[in-house]
Amino acid sequence: MSLLNVVKASSLMVLLAGTIACSPSAEEAVKEAAVSFQLDKDYEVVRKTPSKSPQIIEHFSLYCGHCYNTEPLIKSLKNSLAKDVEFKRSHVTFLPQQRPEWGKAMTFAVAASQKLGVEDAFVASVFDSHFVQKKFLGDYAQLRDVFGTLGVDAQTFKDTMNNEETVDVVRAMVNKASSDKVRFTPDLIVNDKYRVLLSNVPKSAKENGVTTEQQLDKLVAFLLTNP
Repeated sequence: MSLLNVVKASSLMVLLAGTIACSPSAEEAVKEAAVSFQLDKDYEVVRKTPSKSPQIIEHFSLYCGHCYNTEPLIKSLKNSLAKDVEFKRSHVTFLPQQRPEWGKAMTFAVAASQKLGVEDAFVASVFDSHFVQKKFLGDYAQLRDVFGTLGVDAQTFKDTMNNEETVDVVRAMVNKASSDKVRFTPDLIVNDKYRVLLSNVPKSAKENGVTTEQQLDKLVAFLLTNP
């Protein structure tokens, strides 16, 4: 190779190296490598045996202000998940503490909304009522009216709320919250084995130089593939 060709080749390599080092993908790779996760800081172990298939359960309450504030983060997480990862909501019955009958009724309503295929719309509507309009719901008639705005007639609402399958879903939610030792909401359980320590996500994101959404996405992705 002539001296001129050697110089040209060397110049090209330098140029390419500079381009790669400054490219967004390279910066993203650096951030990816910088993110690390620690037991008892980012997550904790709930039980030794994981689920057979990838899944995430969000224990939440429609009476919980923190659940409402975390909703955009949860939506972002759901959009980042692979198609084979099942995401399920499980409503707790221990809120509001002053009106336990409301907590039970709302749990039945969430289960009914899942059965009727209007869960996301129902959750959004009740969250808006509670934390935007400041109108708290919990009576049967109020819940029936919410379903009415979603296109579910009163008889279908009644039948679904009293359906044995709905009762089974509510029973499963209560039992799952108990077995997962849920102490607060929202509470994310990954693969039936790991609890995401949501309160630490913003701090860890700042330490790693990523957004809160990126930190949570990466943490959940890590836990979904962790033995």
